[in-house]
Formats: sequence, C-alpha cells, structure tokens
Amino acid sequence: MSEYDRQTAGRRYEGWAFTFCKAALLVLIFQRFSLLALSALSVIFYVVAALYGVKQYRCWAKPPWVTLFWAGIFAWQLYAVLHPQHAGHPWSPLPW
Repeated sequence: MSEYDRQTAGRRYEGWAFTFCKAALLVLIFQRFSLLALSALSVIFYVVAALYGVKQYRCWAKPPWVTLFWAGIFAWQLYAVLHPQHAGHPWSPLPW
C-alpha cells in the first residue's frame, strides 16, 4: 500500500468518525429529544438543499424519499411528545 493509499483510507475513516462525532454532539445537546430534533433538522436542510437545486444526496436514499422518511420520523416523535399517555413505548422520547 502506497503512502497516498494509506492517507486516502485514513481520510475516509476520519470522515466516518467526524460524522459520528457530529451525531454524538447533537444527541448530547438534545438528549432524549434527539431523534425529534435531528429528524426535524434533516428535513429542514434537505428541503433547503432542494430549493437551492441539489438533486443528489449523499445518503442511503434518494430525493425525495429520504426527506419523506425523516419527515415521517419527525411526525411520529412529535406525536409521542404531544401525547405523553403513549410514553413507555420503547422508542418514545419520554421515559415516564
């Protein structure tokens, strides 16, 4: 393996680490409401990117499916927050 190949692989791993670092920081900030907040931010930024003309996303799904998926997750989490009688569900953001 050449030095260039080694550096390229190292940058790829650092990119993955940076992605998880960003996610972990946001979970630390938002704590139990992290899925609600992160899904909302995802939808907002994908919509803004689309308004600016971006047609390809670096994600597991293509537009508009990824935006619709995160909008559904956001709606589900918002429902859980607004209806605390459903707390106790394994994926509910409310522990009580």
